[in-house]
Amino acid sequence: MGVIHPDICKAETLPSNYYTDQNIYLELLQKFHSSWNFIGLESMLEENSIMPISIGETPMLLTKTDSQIYCVSNVCTHRGMILCQENKTTSTITCPYHGRTFSLNGEIKHMPKFSEVENFPADNDNLPSAKVVNWHGLLFANLSDNESFEGYMSSLESRMSFLDFSKLNRDSSLDRLHELSANWMLYVDNYLEGFHIPYVHKGLNSVIDYSNYETEVFDNAVLQIGYALEGEESFDIPSSHQDYGKNIAAYYWWVFPNLMLNFYPWGLSINVVIPNGVSSTKIAYYGLISDNSKFGLGAGGNLDTVEEEDQWIVESCNKGMNSPLYQRGRYSPSMEQGVHHFHRLLTE
Repeated sequence: MGVIHPDICKAETLPSNYYTDQNIYLELLQKFHSSWNFIGLESMLEENSIMPISIGETPMLLTKTDSQIYCVSNVCTHRGMILCQENKTTSTITCPYHGRTFSLNGEIKHMPKFSEVENFPADNDNLPSAKVVNWHGLLFANLSDNESFEGYMSSLESRMSFLDFSKLNRDSSLDRLHELSANWMLYVDNYLEGFHIPYVHKGLNSVIDYSNYETEVFDNAVLQIGYALEGEESFDIPSSHQDYGKNIAAYYWWVFPNLMLNFYPWGLSINVVIPNGVSSTKIAYYGLISDNSKFGLGAGGNLDTVEEEDQWIVESCNKGMNSPLYQRGRYSPSMEQGVHHFHRLLTE
């Protein structure tokens, strides 16, 4: 699918049909299966509980039992029924169709009317599972064996090492779930550039120094740095860190394929882009606070307003992608390095 020139000065953006064609949409979803995926927060799970999630559009269950966290298929191995559609406190997973039951780690326990079935149960009657890693209370899962988690998070782990993640506490009042009439990639495109800030986000633009906005590209991630204007909230960065002396208001991290980790002096805002069809997307927001005295100030203030402004842009672009008069555009070499990198990761 290699359609993006590696030289941003020569490259053209993704063709419009990448955002509108069902077959391309399904093909690109396979990228989720070969990568690590954010699936939730440790604090969201109680002992003996199950929570429906998705990896791409693959239905999965996040479970916790005996203090262990698992990520198993949410599809019954009998006839393909979705096992659970809401959060539950339970010690077993029971199929609502024919009563097949599984333990919370995915092992089959019982199936009515199957006593005469030969070679039953077999390994493929258990629920397939993904590998799970708990990173500072953030949970990640991988359906393949192609990538180490250490390599996946190495750039972020190194750059944000000055933070004390143990001080981050989830505030459920900051949870949001938005539904957009747009392809999921358009939301990522929009996130990956600060180019639009002075045109779309007047409030945000009033507290950051747009002239010094920076973008850094890593193997599977993009970091955007917003600098604070004089008098606005910024990080207290230790002298041993590479960013010491910089007046940084926000670290905006995107990690392939669909995770945004927005670090502010008050804490961490997470947004997860969940594909829900070729022209439909869900955005899940979570907030973790480390310093309440700084919450709502600076670049990390008015997040709901910024989200609403972004959604209008993304949905309008989705309409534009369906126009027969638009095919593809070009990149700004100074402002759209992140978008260019994302498109190359998608098409390589």
